[in-house]
Amino acid sequence: MWRVVKHVIAAIALMTATALPAHAQTASPISLQLSGLWSIPFSGRLSNVSNGPGFEAQIRYNPSLFSLGIGGEISWHDVPTTNRSVRLSGLFIEPRYVLQTSSDKVAPYISGRVAISQTRLAVARRSGTATGFTANAGGGLIIVLGSSVNLDLGATIGAKGLGTATVDDTTPTVWDLGSGSNVILRVGLAIGL
Repeated sequence: MWRVVKHVIAAIALMTATALPAHAQTASPISLQLSGLWSIPFSGRLSNVSNGPGFEAQIRYNPSLFSLGIGGEISWHDVPTTNRSVRLSGLFIEPRYVLQTSSDKVAPYISGRVAISQTRLAVARRSGTATGFTANAGGGLIIVLGSSVNLDLGATIGAKGLGTATVDDTTPTVWDLGSGSNVILRVGLAIGL
């Protein structure tokens, strides 16, 4: 997982160092982005967790081709053939760099995302939460719909450290949730404020 974190940090540093002054990602320097997402957990302790729907919200500062988003995301999952469910959520920081093209309507971007994440595990009527760390990298397309509205199609892949959960009951059980990976697919609207 730390190898992924190092690559994400290196990508963030490169995007920051090469950000050029140019037209903003929306006509406004501040935008609100709301997205529906599809979370695909895999590998490690997430290999038996189903894909699940979710959503996210973020505020983005768009000074140029480089922008910075801060927000939160949540998704819901089941563990097939068991009575367990999993909720994955987190607070994240996402730097993004838009690649210049000849089009003024469509632009690809690259992004990195680091998050403090929470895993909520429910077993029958018992539940517990764990705090971990997530590092993702990816990209997408921005499609301009108007002077202050963009459609955002994005995807990221990365690693999740899930942490340790104490499942409450008359006899608490401690579960080391280990780590895993995920792919997140997003469709959202960025609205200039």
